[in-house]
Amino acid sequence: MVDVKTVTERLEALKAYLAEMDHYAQYSLDELTSDFVKYRAVQHSLQLAAQAVVDIATHVITADYNARVQDYRQAIEALGKEGLLPPEFADRLAPIAGFHNILVHEYLVVDPAKLYGVLIHGRADLQEFGRHIARYLRQSGVLNEETNND
Repeated sequence: MVDVKTVTERLEALKAYLAEMDHYAQYSLDELTSDFVKYRAVQHSLQLAAQAVVDIATHVITADYNARVQDYRQAIEALGKEGLLPPEFADRLAPIAGFHNILVHEYLVVDPAKLYGVLIHGRADLQEFGRHIARYLRQSGVLNEETNND
């Protein structure tokens, strides 16, 4: 059974990272890349947001579905196969796992344009993921209806 505290803590963290990303989304790519502090902040916020998503996905799919996954991408895709996420949404979100790996392990070759694209266009998917997970917890009866994770 899913550990509600584990998931809700990560959902709350995801909301905080999204707020940071919202702040930096006001800047152009040139403004971000010309200010290394802003650029590194975006990298780190995206890395942490992606980590929260893959942590939640891995925990839920293994705890509630007893699924075995080989990597983070499979964990997200499995949530789509189980119906917790709409399958097309899971397919669209799954590449965040690969992007996470680039930010963590191949940080020397991060493409600023790709980073900016995820910052600008990926935030909505990260928010949607949080809504799906919160809904799943409420429908499972482990989270009360008043809890707002939007």
